[in-house]
Amino acid sequence: MLKFMRKYATGYLVKAMFGLIIIVFVFWGVGSFRERDRIVAEVGPYKVSIMEYQEEYNRTMNMYRMIYKDRLDENMLRELKVKEKAMNDIVDKYILLIKAGELGISVSNSELREHLESIEMFKRDGKFSEMAYKEILKRNGLDPKRFEQSEKNAILNTKMINLIRDTGALMSEGNLWNSYVKEKGRINLGYTEVDPASYRTKVTVGDQEVADTYEKEKNIRRGDNIYKLKYILFDEKSSVKDDVAYLELLKSKDLEAYGKQKGLQVADLGSMKEGDLLKRLKNLKADEWLKGMKKGEISLPVRADAKSYIFQVVDIEEGKPIDRTLAMKEIKDRLINEKAKNFAKNVAQELIDKKTVDSKKDTGFVPRTTLAIPKIGQIPKDDLGVLSLSKEFPIYNKPVEIDGIFYVFHFKEEKVPDKDQWEKDKESYKRYALSKSQSDFLKSFMEGLRKKEKVKIEWKEIS
Repeated sequence: MLKFMRKYATGYLVKAMFGLIIIVFVFWGVGSFRERDRIVAEVGPYKVSIMEYQEEYNRTMNMYRMIYKDRLDENMLRELKVKEKAMNDIVDKYILLIKAGELGISVSNSELREHLESIEMFKRDGKFSEMAYKEILKRNGLDPKRFEQSEKNAILNTKMINLIRDTGALMSEGNLWNSYVKEKGRINLGYTEVDPASYRTKVTVGDQEVADTYEKEKNIRRGDNIYKLKYILFDEKSSVKDDVAYLELLKSKDLEAYGKQKGLQVADLGSMKEGDLLKRLKNLKADEWLKGMKKGEISLPVRADAKSYIFQVVDIEEGKPIDRTLAMKEIKDRLINEKAKNFAKNVAQELIDKKTVDSKKDTGFVPRTTLAIPKIGQIPKDDLGVLSLSKEFPIYNKPVEIDGIFYVFHFKEEKVPDKDQWEKDKESYKRYALSKSQSDFLKSFMEGLRKKEKVKIEWKEIS
């Protein structure tokens, strides 16, 4: 998530707003009081239906569409973990209700009345209209008591969120500057490369080891699967939105029938080997969404070139076992690579342990908040601490693997932000830091509550 914030959200206030958006989960909607069918989760005494989940999922998708617009693609959706976020937001709102009950916090009738009177759709000539209120609820098939309870729940959630956020610690002037330095400062790292390919000749793999590995794997070693796919294309002429179609197709699982019902063309790719299919659908990043899909499953909307596709796996023919000689050759090569990799990692760790890490290569000055180092690559999320190296802690304590090569990093020098720029940024950064601090505290507090409450999620029911 941080990766997307840094990549697509610019400016302190935008970042702060985004942080609040992803935390606030007070939207109850009509789904919280309609009669529901299949239960997909339980949070203490509360039960979550499939319909409530689907509505929350749709709201989450709409939120991300507003934030990222046309940059929201299949890869980003997977990284954002939309399904998990939607469910977690539902769980969180019920956990807050439970906690509010424990603390004796409630919403009075007068608070509810004030809230309802502020809603524009219930106003006539600028004032709350009891008649308009009842008519709108009746027209939408909403029971007033259930609607009002739902709104009370939403208000109560807001109360709880504000209460928790407001307890978040404020930052001192010194801590504020240190945070700014971390955000705006730049660091130059020295590094040593340890390439496993250089150590292939230093390891050996015996014939017996290869044979034993083959015996273990022979039942799972097969050639390319053959897929039969169909898809629906959505473009500017489509009358149906792809995310709406996706939710509807999750229930029907019938691409052909859905296409006829909605007047959408269903295309058939026929039967293709997995390798050929991945090449054909390269621009749609099929390698990211096809693997793991089972017969009958529906893909998330796949977007490219202002168009969107939803695929269905009609059939899968498992690949046939590959030739034994070829398999043995591939296994031996793989085992050599694995041993060479372990050898290289140990060499890198030895350099760290002996503190012999001084090198002529360096990264040049990079932001301490960067996620990738030029000419090296993406920093693994578990190794972002390498960007926090300093004179006091000059050597990163383990090798960092990037694109199959191990790197030993050490601190060389840094550039702190300009004081004049700090004076210009101070007030806006203070607002951003406060908001972030409060949001981080809220997130941490909620994680603690989740561990205490009895939560049961039936993920199989949501697939």
